[in-house]
Amino acid sequence: MSVILVTGAAGYIGGHLINSLLEDECFSDYYIRGIDNFLVGKRRNYALIRKSPRVKLLKMDFTKAEDVKEMIKDVEIVYHLGAISGVVFCNHNPAKASHINVEGTRKLLEVASNAECERFIFPSSTAVYGNSNVNPITEEVPCLPQNIYGALKISAEAFCDVYYYSYGLGTTILRWTNIYGKGTYMKWRTVIPAFVRRAVSGETLLIHGSGKQKRNFIHIDDVVDLYKAVIDKRAIGEKFNAGGKSDISIRDLAEMVKRIGKERFGIAVKVEYAPARDLTPERQFSTSIEKLEKVLKWKPEISLEEGVMKVFKSVIEEGENGFYEGQKEVV
Repeated sequence: MSVILVTGAAGYIGGHLINSLLEDECFSDYYIRGIDNFLVGKRRNYALIRKSPRVKLLKMDFTKAEDVKEMIKDVEIVYHLGAISGVVFCNHNPAKASHINVEGTRKLLEVASNAECERFIFPSSTAVYGNSNVNPITEEVPCLPQNIYGALKISAEAFCDVYYYSYGLGTTILRWTNIYGKGTYMKWRTVIPAFVRRAVSGETLLIHGSGKQKRNFIHIDDVVDLYKAVIDKRAIGEKFNAGGKSDISIRDLAEMVKRIGKERFGIAVKVEYAPARDLTPERQFSTSIEKLEKVLKWKPEISLEEGVMKVFKSVIEEGENGFYEGQKEVV
């Protein structure tokens, strides 16, 4: 039986992906090995992954190549989800973030290539584009990252390209927009769960700046669906923008949360504005996922309205049962 390796298995996306793989008949012939060093995700998050004889979950650091060599045996597909994410942390700790996100990725690529793995799926970010003047952003737009996080992502992408072109490893790169969704262990700093949690708690939704800045959001259900879709051979060697159905301004998103709170849950929500946190230009560009649609015939299924509804229900349920924070502060 073939094996799938998932790094960052105790993380938000890793846990959802493993559970989805277990439920999907197309992957019923695979064993799944999940590893995590618990730097970000907590060990107890493994308890949220469905029990199955096909799953093995371990504590392991993917930056230690010698340890991973044993785990890579018989692996056909690598989902490399382990990383330090977040612009602020990477800006403040560039050496540590580079060691994990770039050098760790290079080591894992080398181990995967030497073990003759067929596929290596790497999650990048639209942060690689910086504040581009091109609208909409396609994969052909030059990458000019303007923060450490984006620079580390494009560096790791370059190593993926090297191992594809020079060593024949079947890499695929997904440049994600903003991932959100239901679940009991996701940081509340991303704007959708933050807005919803404030709404449910009776707090004001605070917008910094004009609110005209645009973002694209993709729901966790679509995220795991796309991770499974890119196993298609047509995705080998490709880079894809990976986002939701449409872009929305932060101002319109707040109004959506306000409306859903009132109409569906009887919650009165106020929206207020505050000065911008910094002088960075408010991003106005949209993200094109046309290449995904053209090459893989894949489209996201969850509308933003439906996704926000799901988050509302999840937050209300967690408020009743107690909130569990499954991610640690990384210092």
